[in-house]
Amino acid sequence: MKRSILSAAIVAAVSPAVADEAPGTDSDAATLEPVQVTATRLSRTVDEALASVTVIDREEIERLQPRQFTDLVEGRAGVSVSSAGPFGKQSSVRLRGTESDHHLMLIDGVRMGSATTGGASWQFLPPEEIERVEIVRGPRTSIYGSDAIGGVTQVFSRAGREGPPRVNAFLGAGSFSTWEAGLGVAGGTGRTDYSLSVSMYDTEGINVQDDMGDDDPDGYDNTSLAGKVAHRLDNGIELFGNVLYSEGNTEVDTFSTDETDFVHGAVQAGVRFPVLEQWDTELAYAQSRDENENFENGVADSRFDTRRDQLTWRNDVRLGERTDLIAGVDAYEDRVDSNEDFDEDSRYNVGVYSVVRTELGNHDLEGSLRYDDNEQFGDKTTGQVAWGMQATDALRLRASYGTAFKAPTFNDLYWPDQGWFRGNPDLAPEESQTFELGGRYSASLAYVDVAVFETRVDDLIVNRCVANCDDGNPFSDVYEPRNVENARIRGLEIEGGHDLGPWNSRVSLTLLDAEDRDTGNELERRAPVSARFDLDRRIGDLSVGGTVLARGRTYDDASNDERLSGYGTMNLRAAYALDPEWTVEGSLTNLFDRDYETQGGFNNPGRAAFVKLRYQQQR
Repeated sequence: MKRSILSAAIVAAVSPAVADEAPGTDSDAATLEPVQVTATRLSRTVDEALASVTVIDREEIERLQPRQFTDLVEGRAGVSVSSAGPFGKQSSVRLRGTESDHHLMLIDGVRMGSATTGGASWQFLPPEEIERVEIVRGPRTSIYGSDAIGGVTQVFSRAGREGPPRVNAFLGAGSFSTWEAGLGVAGGTGRTDYSLSVSMYDTEGINVQDDMGDDDPDGYDNTSLAGKVAHRLDNGIELFGNVLYSEGNTEVDTFSTDETDFVHGAVQAGVRFPVLEQWDTELAYAQSRDENENFENGVADSRFDTRRDQLTWRNDVRLGERTDLIAGVDAYEDRVDSNEDFDEDSRYNVGVYSVVRTELGNHDLEGSLRYDDNEQFGDKTTGQVAWGMQATDALRLRASYGTAFKAPTFNDLYWPDQGWFRGNPDLAPEESQTFELGGRYSASLAYVDVAVFETRVDDLIVNRCVANCDDGNPFSDVYEPRNVENARIRGLEIEGGHDLGPWNSRVSLTLLDAEDRDTGNELERRAPVSARFDLDRRIGDLSVGGTVLARGRTYDDASNDERLSGYGTMNLRAAYALDPEWTVEGSLTNLFDRDYETQGGFNNPGRAAFVKLRYQQQR
């Protein structure tokens, strides 16, 4: 019955939308004006966006030499990372002070995340398989549905381009008995572009907790496969498909789990074709997986496998020279397969959305509206309006207001009553409203982007004691999630950079005031101030650079009793081109061997060194 509902919703929806290429999205745009599509599903340069956007391209990824995905985004404007240790350990990536599960992850447009916990598995993303990262800060629920209260981060896997096949490969090693290797090929003809690659990462890691489990290092291994293909027919029809799949094992120190086998992946196939001269449409099916099997003393202890089947229909319509419309339907069904006896193991969601953008002189207006029908909580309508003005040739101003929501997770709703915790099927979605003012100054090869915002989140879901709370025996307490708290988050973000001759820099500063409105306490693990500075220089065939990260003190608990000290770290890197195809890279992380925590009780690596040999076949 549920599948027939999904099919009927998609067939019944009739909607138009926007051309893939908008004016000004020339592929030869300057490095500091990259094209992004995540903010509105419409191709625009970052300078044209009416949102706060950060783009990290493949060139920057290779220059920064990250060991894990969180190394790429930590300290960026509005971004905060906390983790239960490095190398495949549970990681939270917060946008603008909201929760990590208020932050939607997309892989090539496919929704990711665990249906049981609600959060995305950022720790399993392989940096070597990533072509580009787009971070959009601020609500995007009116475009993408649930979870995008703080924003959206979209990861694009590596793609092929027209030309003969080109092989790329790398081999690296370093501290903590770490090694990595990968091999790929990419190319294209006039009709077909393709890319296929595989990578492996293995490390003994570090002991992530001193007072839990054993004292041995907690290792991690990850084997990943990425592929992408697009084929164009004579009649304008384009067939496309992509996959990004990772599996491996991560060792942990908890009271009940020693290690976890994981699967994290997305696969998609679809077709694009013109309906009319000004109307293109796209149909796609996708599936994402987030699977974990936990072991204690080598014996399987628990299993949480979640799968999301997704159907999307998107339409792009050019309504005039200065007006674009995107509209469509996306429907998905979450399924849970677990050794825990959840009261429900599946639910569907159907969403209908539209985005309109128009230019009026030097003003831009943008509006989006979305209606979601969810099997569990019913319907929800969200919207967003934005305004932009080209004040001068170099200065662009913007303002926006948007609403968003986060659906309760399967753990929140349907966890079986085990005496100490139970789900609550009567939970309502968490809701938010966000105001933002911003400006972007772009001149020659430098830019500065500034944004101020306020987000109010209502009906936050918090576990509360509901039985035996005052009997003096904490082990008899029974907890249940309730919609009981509200939060107010205010912030200032500054991001800038330049590409001038041999010099390249990026700088970010975030000031944050994240308050629980019911208690007046700070929200846990939100630093009032954080900053990042990347500086690189090319000297002939040699490039050298470094990253400085700084983060103010935070609290590790809602009552603000457990304080985590602020810290600063410095990473150094260098790369030398042996010839046009071979490059040797080296990095030294945590140069001053700082001891710090982003989550209470969990260690981070001290000083560490890594080297890598990279090959990129030239045409």
